[in-house]
Amino acid sequence: MNKYFITILALICASVFANCATAETVSTDTYKKEIYTNYKESPYVLPFLPKQKHKVIQGNCEKKEKPWTHYDNLKYAYDFEMPIGTEIIAAKTGTVLFVRDEFTDNDHGKNQGNAIVIIHEDGTFALYAHITHKGSKVRLGQIVKQGDIIALSGNSGESPIPHLHFQVNSTGDFAKGESVPITFKNVFPEAGRLEKNAEYEAN
Repeated sequence: MNKYFITILALICASVFANCATAETVSTDTYKKEIYTNYKESPYVLPFLPKQKHKVIQGNCEKKEKPWTHYDNLKYAYDFEMPIGTEIIAAKTGTVLFVRDEFTDNDHGKNQGNAIVIIHEDGTFALYAHITHKGSKVRLGQIVKQGDIIALSGNSGESPIPHLHFQVNSTGDFAKGESVPITFKNVFPEAGRLEKNAEYEAN
């Protein structure tokens, strides 16, 4: 547990939150549609409550230019625009591995992003980032079921607007490990890869 805690803390302090608004170089990353599983067979649900609809403000494989950061090891992350205080749910059943909610929505330093990390039974890790001050609804080591409310969204860390940063990694070392492409079984309109600037509802 301590090993994962250390590597995840390193991610939050030096990678995800530092990258949310600081991309510099310009190039194009690509993706292949075949790497996305059929959404109907996905083990994930959208990380917000049924009947809610949220806009994707940053999708997968963005260009390497400001303000986009979803490339390289973050290329399969999603940013969902959300008002502060929106309830966030577990996209998949797992165990809470990391919790931080000490910073306010006016704290925008590199190391001031609140987050929750959950490890799943298949060994993947989900990151829910930029949650609000004291917005965690879970504790370290707690087992959460898919659909459980785990946090309230916010604007902490290097976040330009209130939103939820959500990604799944195949390893607990987020700083080196790759994010993985995922789909959501309850998405409407039906979709595999979610598109930037589109709105999606949780069924």
